Amino acid sequence: MLYRRVVHPWLGFKMLDLNDMIIAQLKERDVTFANVKKGVLVAMVTPGSPADRAGFHPGVVIEFDRKPVESIKEIIEIMSDRIGKAIKVVVKRANDETAILTVIPEEANPDMCVTTVLLF
Repeated sequence: MLYRRVVHPWLGFKMLDLNDMIIAQLKERDVTFANVKKGVLVAMVTPGSPADRAGFHPGVVIEFDRKPVESIKEIIEIMSDRIGKAIKVVVKRANDETAILTVIPEEANPDMCVTTVLLF
């Protein structure tokens, strides 16, 4: 048997894929909600996390590593091999404020990582 440790990057925020219905509901609740048609909502930032240290607050990620993003899956794919490497992120916030942040993904808690067993 061969064991291989799978390392997962961690930023420390909760995300939600946006669609037209969710955007409409968020704008109905808060007239200052970002004027976007697509993106990934950052709903919560973990205190002390890489995202917190980079200055993340709730908002909508519209670019990740200089690429437009519309889904959490796209963000995960982009950062899959970027542990310890800076990533530029563009976020739209309330009142259409735009923030350009640099975040450095860390390795997720090793106790929560998956070990893959390869059988030959």
